[in-house]
Amino acid sequence: MNNKVLICGLVVIVIVAGGLWLLNAQGRSPQTVGTVSTSSSGTTASTSGTTPPTPQPILSQKGVVRGQVLLGPTCPVERNPPDPACAPKPYQTTIRIQPANPSAPYTTISTDASGSFSVSLDAGTYTFQPQGGNPLPRCNEMQVEVSSGQSQTVNLDCDTGIR
Repeated sequence: MNNKVLICGLVVIVIVAGGLWLLNAQGRSPQTVGTVSTSSSGTTASTSGTTPPTPQPILSQKGVVRGQVLLGPTCPVERNPPDPACAPKPYQTTIRIQPANPSAPYTTISTDASGSFSVSLDAGTYTFQPQGGNPLPRCNEMQVEVSSGQSQTVNLDCDTGIR
């Protein structure tokens, strides 16, 4: 009888003692998926075993919030139809993220040059407060409900004061 080990990506297949075993690279227990028998003539025959389980996604306890901070208005007079040159502009800034419990520690993240951000948070309610200037731009805070394993997109607005 020959023992064999086959490595296929993240799965190790071990053929030993008449059994076929699958081991994954994450250290989970081996699983029998069939048996192999060797006849006296040296030929092998395989019996059908169980089908290996379909990998299950690992559920994240965190949720993802992504979005963009925008400045507007950018022109003194809004037109109808809107002038594309007067569309809200991205704002590179810092965002303070405060959990619903005001005594809990807060975190800050920075937007990139396009005003975009992404953050992974535990499930719960948070207040997102982009940091504006003094006195302008004046940024509006937004309350965001984060759900475990979910992602969502939000846009945060900052008022330029242009009228």
